[in-house]
Amino acid sequence: MPGEPEVLDDRSPVRLVAAIRQSVADGIVVEGGDLEPADRDLLLKEELSLGNVVPARRREFRAGRIYARQALQSLGASNSVIAVGHNRAPVWPTGIVGSISHTRSLCAVALGWSADFLGIGIDIEEDSPLPCDLAEMVSHASELEHREVIESRLGYDLPKLLFVIKEAFYKMYFPFNGRFLTFHDVRVELDVEKRAAKVTIAPSSRLAAADNGCFEGRFGNSDGILFSVFDISAH
Repeated sequence: MPGEPEVLDDRSPVRLVAAIRQSVADGIVVEGGDLEPADRDLLLKEELSLGNVVPARRREFRAGRIYARQALQSLGASNSVIAVGHNRAPVWPTGIVGSISHTRSLCAVALGWSADFLGIGIDIEEDSPLPCDLAEMVSHASELEHREVIESRLGYDLPKLLFVIKEAFYKMYFPFNGRFLTFHDVRVELDVEKRAAKVTIAPSSRLAAADNGCFEGRFGNSDGILFSVFDISAH
C-alpha cells in the first residue's frame, strides 16, 4: 500500500544455506549467511595472524571464523581457535575436515568429522560471467562443448560454473593429498538435470598415475549465487 515502508528481502542467505544443505552428504554440517556478524566489536584470536589487510578481507575472514564456530557447535565439536595454515587455508581442530568460502557479501562453511570424510570442499561465487581470458584459463575446450545448450538450461555462465566446481574440488582434494593442481589438470562432466558434477584428474606427465581418479560433487544456484560441494568418504 502507498506510504508503507519498503520491506527488504533478507532471506537470500537463508535460502543459500538451505540449498547447500540439501546438496551435501549426510554428516556434513553447513552454516553461513551474510557478513554482518563480522561487524561485532569482538576480536578473534585468529585475526592476529592476518597482518595488515584491507578492511573487506578482514571482514570476510571474521565472518568465516564466526560461521565456522557455529558449524563446530552444530557438529558437536569443541569451540576451538581455527588457525591459519602456511597456505592460508584454515587449520581445523583435530578430527575435523572442511572448508570456507566467501563472496563480497556472503559466507558459507561446510564441516564434517575426519572419521567420516577425508576431505570436504565448498565454493560460492556470484553468477556473473567470466571474462573471455579467464574463461580460457579455467576451462578446457572439451568442457565447453554444447555450451549454448547447457547455458540455456542452467540460465548462467558455464565457465563460471566450471570455476566454482573446480575451486570446491581443489579445497577438498589438496588438504589430504597435498598435490597442487591447475585448472587444466582436471576435467568436469555435468549432469544438468541432477545438478551433479564428475571431476576427473587428467593423465599428465607432471602427475603420477596415483593422482588419477574420479570424484563426484554437486552444484546449484540460489538467488544468483553459484555453489558447489565435494566430499571424499573415509569409508
